[in-house]
Amino acid sequence: MFLDPEFLPVYELLPEMDVFADVPGARVALGAASGDGKSDGEVNVEDREIPVEGVDGHTLSLRLYTPVSRSAAPLPVAVWIHGGGFVLGGPNAEDATCRRLTAELGIAVVAPDYRLAPENPYPAAFDDCYAALRWVVDEADALGVDVARVALGGHSAGAALVAAVALAARDRQGPHIRYLHLGYPVLDDRLETDSARAVTDPKLFNRQAAAAGWELYLQGSDPAADYAVPGRAKDLRDLPPTYILVDGVDPARDEALEFAARLSAAGNSVELHLVPGVPHMFDVLAPAIRASRRAVAAWTTAFAHGIGATSDHDQ
Repeated sequence: MFLDPEFLPVYELLPEMDVFADVPGARVALGAASGDGKSDGEVNVEDREIPVEGVDGHTLSLRLYTPVSRSAAPLPVAVWIHGGGFVLGGPNAEDATCRRLTAELGIAVVAPDYRLAPENPYPAAFDDCYAALRWVVDEADALGVDVARVALGGHSAGAALVAAVALAARDRQGPHIRYLHLGYPVLDDRLETDSARAVTDPKLFNRQAAAAGWELYLQGSDPAADYAVPGRAKDLRDLPPTYILVDGVDPARDEALEFAARLSAAGNSVELHLVPGVPHMFDVLAPAIRASRRAVAAWTTAFAHGIGATSDHDQ
């Protein structure tokens, strides 16, 4: 498939890799490349632990980001769910994104350190992320956040968990979510689309990797049950306004486009951005190219408007 000319030099340096073949090794490598989660002059960072309802003895670690300079008024708040194919990552992996949103938008960000597969298959990650949302709303006064301005956001597998939590919040009559951000979401384990069949390059996130992530996450669970696979949900009505960022060279491209069309057909507000010629996680792999800078600026501005904050990109 066509690659953006600016991405080609990055592509040439990428190794052939299969993170799902050595999950422990991939976790070590990702940890070495992640942020440190420490406070700085713009952002306060604090780690918390909360119990997860219905899971005896399990406590969920959360990372709370708040701006150093803030007014007394309650802040908008985003629950940001990290990606990693359901098997990798933690708050440190997307520390830079959470820190940037806090500093640029003047909002609070809560990043749950949800349980990972294969040690903890579905519904562990989903339960943890839903618990994080519930905690934010239940503790809003103590946290100094505004329950009317709560958003969910995430990329890749994190975006799948965002969609799943939003569906559950609708079905369970709360908590209320004002806005969703789905960045290059993986939404459907069936991988029957044209893009899933086309993207097989071993240097890029491909069909094999997508299938492996879903297999490790589901581990025999019925993919059509409850909130395991958002792309299989039959009813998409009454969901929050949603921004969907899609990569042109991504096995998950077409399922994300189909999900956006189904959301719109169900009467929801949807903003869709398809970036041609770039692969899954292009903005992480090549943050300096124009496609990445434009995409990040666009979704950050949209996120600010959606959550009721002000983006530096508006200035």
